[in-house]
Amino acid sequence: MQASAANGFMATNINDCSGTPFNYQPEYNTSAAHNIVPWTALQANTSTQFEIGHFEACSRLTKPLSVNQIIPGFTDVTWNQCHGPYENTAPPDPKTPETGDAFCYPRGDRHFGQAPPNIVTGCLDAVFQNGDLDFDGSPYWPDWPNSTVPNTFPSTFKQTPPTTVGGATYSRFQIQTDTALSEASCQFPDPSGCAVPPPAAPGKFFPYWTLTQSCLLEFGNMTNGNTFGKQAQYGTIHPALGYPELLGPIMRNPCA
Repeated sequence: MQASAANGFMATNINDCSGTPFNYQPEYNTSAAHNIVPWTALQANTSTQFEIGHFEACSRLTKPLSVNQIIPGFTDVTWNQCHGPYENTAPPDPKTPETGDAFCYPRGDRHFGQAPPNIVTGCLDAVFQNGDLDFDGSPYWPDWPNSTVPNTFPSTFKQTPPTTVGGATYSRFQIQTDTALSEASCQFPDPSGCAVPPPAAPGKFFPYWTLTQSCLLEFGNMTNGNTFGKQAQYGTIHPALGYPELLGPIMRNPCA
């Protein structure tokens, strides 16, 4: 078991950051549609997932502020407003759910000599709201890998789907996203604004999963296999324990 106490994994105390050796293991000994972790944003069991929407490239930054105003004891300087081609594609922040873009840092910033220089100028959209809520950053444009070899973009990764303890491939799978949780347009009881790509996204794109003929998973903008309808693979909206989720159908695994 890799995520074990023997390998150094710990549970972190939220009060003092101390660690207690801990074995991380599945909560259930079988995988089934209803054997999920019910309190999480994604209703998943055996799964792989990626969180996007926390970076936006910028040409320049304004509105500096001290990190100490956000996290007491930290003396770094950050910025709160991004300017650039991505930011210009969406309405100004005061007209969207965003109230700022911090944390933002310029290219070359070494954070008072405490880190290597930043490679690009950009923002994390992580302080005043949870992510890029107007969806104008690069994750929501077709700036994703579209080849198995580097070209305009990096090449895609290739991931082997999970197997059971005995090495058998799971017979069924499902694709889902909780992006609707961040969409201001997603309001119940009318779910028409809950969609992928997000209705507010000026790039009108959302990365998707592809299953190759050799049974490898790719993520991005790959068309060299079964794309399951590209963005349509995320299905329709389903409210679950207060978390609006887009769930695709439970599908037969062609690699099983």
